[in-house]
Amino acid sequence: MEFMEVVRKRRSIRRYKPNPVPAELIRQMLEAGRLAPSWANTQCWHFVVVTDEEVRMKIGEAGMRFVGRAPVIIVVCADPEKPGYKGDIPNYLVDVGIVMDHMILAATDLGLGTCWIGGFHEHVVKDALGVPENMRVVAMTPLGYADQEPEARPRKALTEIVSYDRYAQ
Repeated sequence: MEFMEVVRKRRSIRRYKPNPVPAELIRQMLEAGRLAPSWANTQCWHFVVVTDEEVRMKIGEAGMRFVGRAPVIIVVCADPEKPGYKGDIPNYLVDVGIVMDHMILAATDLGLGTCWIGGFHEHVVKDALGVPENMRVVAMTPLGYADQEPEARPRKALTEIVSYDRYAQ
């Protein structure tokens, strides 16, 4: 698939078929994340691949039950101390954003559905996975074969969101 086709095709999937996801496809998705750039190449992330049904259901209780019904959940943790800050912005949040984007687009290219999850009860996920105190659970995505085909949501035109040389609205 061409890159812009992947970008246009990506959707937030909230219903998944029960079919298992082949380990090789998961590995390819993780490899896309591993290759993501990071602040000063700190690579502050750690990926947890969750396939155990009981653990998936516990994670689903952290905020969005549909997440636990996918055959796989990829949880992205980060060490917030590794990359430091740029002004008031913690670099680990930017780094994990790049990782998630790489992995979600790779999954789309592989024919898999995802849904970027950033709102959840972090302590529930940490407890379910045994994540150390010094690490943050930043984001996750359910992963599997889509059992729905959501329509594209409207996007603003470039003329509404782009300025040249000076900010203008």
